[in-house]
Amino acid sequence: MNITHSDAVVLERPFQAKYRQIALTEITPDSIVCRTTMSAISSGTDMKTWRGQQHPEQCWYPLVPGYENAGVIEYIGPDAKTELRVGDRVMINECRQFGDVCAAWGGSVKYAIKNSVTAPSPFDYVVKIPDNVSDRDAVLAYLACVPLKGAKRFKFNGKEDILVIGAGMIGISAVQILKILNPEARVICIDKSPIRCEIARHYADVVFLADGSEIKKIEELTGGKKADKLMECSGNAAVVGTLHKYIKDGGWAHDDEPAHIHLQGDYPETIVLDSWHRWFVKNCQITMSCALAPTNKEQILSWMAEGKFCTKHLPTEIWPVEKCHEAFEYKAKSGEDVFKVLLEWV
Repeated sequence: MNITHSDAVVLERPFQAKYRQIALTEITPDSIVCRTTMSAISSGTDMKTWRGQQHPEQCWYPLVPGYENAGVIEYIGPDAKTELRVGDRVMINECRQFGDVCAAWGGSVKYAIKNSVTAPSPFDYVVKIPDNVSDRDAVLAYLACVPLKGAKRFKFNGKEDILVIGAGMIGISAVQILKILNPEARVICIDKSPIRCEIARHYADVVFLADGSEIKKIEELTGGKKADKLMECSGNAAVVGTLHKYIKDGGWAHDDEPAHIHLQGDYPETIVLDSWHRWFVKNCQITMSCALAPTNKEQILSWMAEGKFCTKHLPTEIWPVEKCHEAFEYKAKSGEDVFKVLLEWV
């Protein structure tokens, strides 16, 4: 196969997207070349990139954003170590190097050359999509891998109360994953948006609107104990400093497990912990995780194929990729009322 250029979504600068050609890197003997059929604009990483909020050592303009894309394998090099075949539908995801633009993170490209140089991370490999999983769901599967990595930090204990803050794509995914990993747990979800709370009711055991009364309601629900575990998925840095209010006391005896907070958000602003003594006496465990881990894509796709992980209640819209600039503007305006703007590639 001989291909040197490809159509792509390019952010020329903050707030300016263009659908145009870019130069690709060389196709090496270990390359797998994939053609994108559908991609997405992520609410976190891509919109931060759109607003110019990424760290300059990570990316610079012009750049190709995105990491949520699915498509078809067009070519497999003779040295590629894979059991995949030409024509397989696959999750494509990151392509971290191009010929003349920055890759950040390079998923919004029609032809992606995946090899040891352009896809070096341990989770950059392509994964076959089950026949009964749509391209739409395969695109949405990627972001669900992020809270799956985070949920694996928890040590589950049967009947316990797990609180998820934030009912966006990450939060709803976290709710479903936590219920799969610990079916005995009561999963509570809170969000400040009534619309997202209605969506969350399809997935969580209990949903509260974050209107100032949610802490009292959680106390009443749990008999005054509050949450055993908490996964913060709002992406709001101001929320992080208040998380001690939602969790149980404990951890003072050897057999008394403390509360566990996992930070799942990508926070563009500074995090400030309020009233340190209130945090200090909580005696809790705090963890965080970034991106995903190997085998997570296979696991989410498997759960989708088995009907355990459902996306049908999530608000998404499909736009032609040629209107990428308008799609970014629309996503910025609609916020989390639309979880995903999906881009359809011809």
